[in-house]
Amino acid sequence: MWVNSSPSTRRWVMLGATSAGLCAALLLAVFVIYPWMGERKVEQALAKVGRRLGRELTARQIDVGFGAAKISELTMAGADDGAEPLLRVERISVRFRGWSALSSDVEVDRVDVTGVSVHARRAARGVDNFSDLLDELRRDEAGPPAGGSGRRIHLRSAKIRGVRVELEDEVLGARAVVADAEAQWRQGDITARARDVSISARTGQRLRLASVSLKKGRSTQPLIELADGEISLWPKMSLTGVAGTVIPEATAGRYRLSVDGGYGGVAGKLWAAVGQLDLAASTAVLDVDAEKFHLDRLEPILKHSYLLDYAKTAVDAKFHLEVNPTTASFSGDVHVRELTLGHPMLAERPVRHLDVSGSIEGTVQRDRRVATLARGDFVARGLPFSVTGELELPGGRSPELAVEAPARAEPRFAARLVIPPIACQAVLDAIPIEMVPYMRGYKLKGKFSTDLQMVVDYADLDGTVLDGSVGIRACKVKEQPTASPKRLLEPFEHFVEVERDQWISFEVGPDNPDFVPFDEISPHLVNSIMTTEDNSFMKHHGFIVSEFRSALIKNLKAGYFRYGASSITMQLVKNVLLYREKTLSRKLQELFFTWDVENTLEKERILEIYFNVIEYGPGLYGIGPAARHFFGKEPRDLNPVEAAFFSSILPAPKDRYQQYCKGTLRRQTTEKIKRILALMQSRGRITEDEYELALETPLVFLRSDDETERECLARRERAMRLARPTNPLKK
Repeated sequence: MWVNSSPSTRRWVMLGATSAGLCAALLLAVFVIYPWMGERKVEQALAKVGRRLGRELTARQIDVGFGAAKISELTMAGADDGAEPLLRVERISVRFRGWSALSSDVEVDRVDVTGVSVHARRAARGVDNFSDLLDELRRDEAGPPAGGSGRRIHLRSAKIRGVRVELEDEVLGARAVVADAEAQWRQGDITARARDVSISARTGQRLRLASVSLKKGRSTQPLIELADGEISLWPKMSLTGVAGTVIPEATAGRYRLSVDGGYGGVAGKLWAAVGQLDLAASTAVLDVDAEKFHLDRLEPILKHSYLLDYAKTAVDAKFHLEVNPTTASFSGDVHVRELTLGHPMLAERPVRHLDVSGSIEGTVQRDRRVATLARGDFVARGLPFSVTGELELPGGRSPELAVEAPARAEPRFAARLVIPPIACQAVLDAIPIEMVPYMRGYKLKGKFSTDLQMVVDYADLDGTVLDGSVGIRACKVKEQPTASPKRLLEPFEHFVEVERDQWISFEVGPDNPDFVPFDEISPHLVNSIMTTEDNSFMKHHGFIVSEFRSALIKNLKAGYFRYGASSITMQLVKNVLLYREKTLSRKLQELFFTWDVENTLEKERILEIYFNVIEYGPGLYGIGPAARHFFGKEPRDLNPVEAAFFSSILPAPKDRYQQYCKGTLRRQTTEKIKRILALMQSRGRITEDEYELALETPLVFLRSDDETERECLARRERAMRLARPTNPLKK
């Protein structure tokens, strides 16, 4: 009801009411209808994008206000994601100009994205959860704006924080992780940084980068900087302090790479690498140059190693690497000068003046998991040799096998060592004198060569191949030192360490009453020893070639080197000419002296010395004292059973001496004696009648009344406890 109002007043009142109504409507549109419609639009857009990408795109909450929007807990999931979805986003916040969004292009002032988790994977069957998505995004790059309305979105700045990326590739056995990343875009200027980036392979290789940074201006080329990286090729071998730049080229997906670094965490730049990377083609080319430096630069990692005097050691290397989606190829040269090694398993003294130069070339087929060294040409102290080979790792598949065939379960490797014909003296001179001290003074003539092949398949160890030739028989001795096997032609003094640092000596010759000439040793003992220790002794030239392969197979099955292939001649060399430590030095000299003994002594003389020096029990050396001690007999009177007993104890005479102390045989020894007798009979070394009689003949020890069983066992225990171990690491 209008009271006392003029027409003018009523018009103003109506205008005010109308304005208030319009304002209320506008407020309702801005703060109620607009958010509601905005939220529906976002939901529809997410559904539409999800359908186009073949993914389920959902958000826990969508909030749209006038000039602001927020999406919480966005998830993108697909059928091939596995346990984790491809994408999770904790929050997306958008600030935009609300009025302009009502009628024209959308002006977005800022987008903030936080808490992004990406989990990409490729399963063993080759299916991944991201390739189709990348293809779709590439097709959209040239397409119209989303929605097709013609309206454009103008973005002024964007920031993304808390990004974690994980990529698992079961085909290649690789995993890549970006622990934390952030990026910022402001009208064409881009900065980004990723922290703790790592790539690892199931074969043990690993790449880690503490930081990867990206900078790009509106008018400048992108620049990627790498900092504090580490590349681990295998345990205890790593390139560290890796830093450098990656610069994109004009062609999309191609980059120029320039990095440098050091080794093992030691500060300083000791190598540099330059190359190209093509992400689109998944190829890379890299040249690595480690200029000459002395190893004292690596003192922090070498001071506790077996490298000695490393301040004098110089190293340089150059390598060329090429990588494609399936294969990596490598080639290069390396030089090491004045290297000194001091390892107790190598030699008694440090081995000095080791110079090695080499050129290598090979490939790594990642899909087959096969590494091939096609060329490995080296020169060590003037000695040329080549090493080639192939390593097949578990998980790979040979190309000749059908695709459905199971992958390789065990490793397999093949290797070949070749030394071309070279003067025998040159080979001898190439071996450091610390490795062959007892060979000092030898002069050789003739030509030496070697061609050895080895193939080991851990899925079929019985099929192990060990073949080839070592051409030492073409070498002849021109001059030899006084301590050479030539001295064994005459009576000589033999030294034995009965306990640690406690030595005795005796003459091996007629002036020693315990010496037994070969023709006074029972033929049964000679035949028994040859049956168990060296069946073809009378025919070979010191080496049981067939036994090398058998011993290798046994050692591979055992998992460590336990079994040997020692001939009687090699055992003589170990007992008479060399100290018995199990070092590479001793083994090299053992092989050389075995060859020299066979060229110097008759077979009967070798056996004569052998039977007169070997140990048969604690402090019991030579068959004369042994035969009288165990059986009260002269060696010529030993019967087949007693001979077989001596054969049964030789691998461990101190340990098996307890049978004598107790006056009775172990069951295992009784069975072994029977097996030895059977072998002797089958090989014609005893007759059928002798064999039948031996089975009925008891073994009776001659025990002295001067020593009780307990005293005998105590003497044996002392001898075992105080004996010097042959393994130098146990000193």
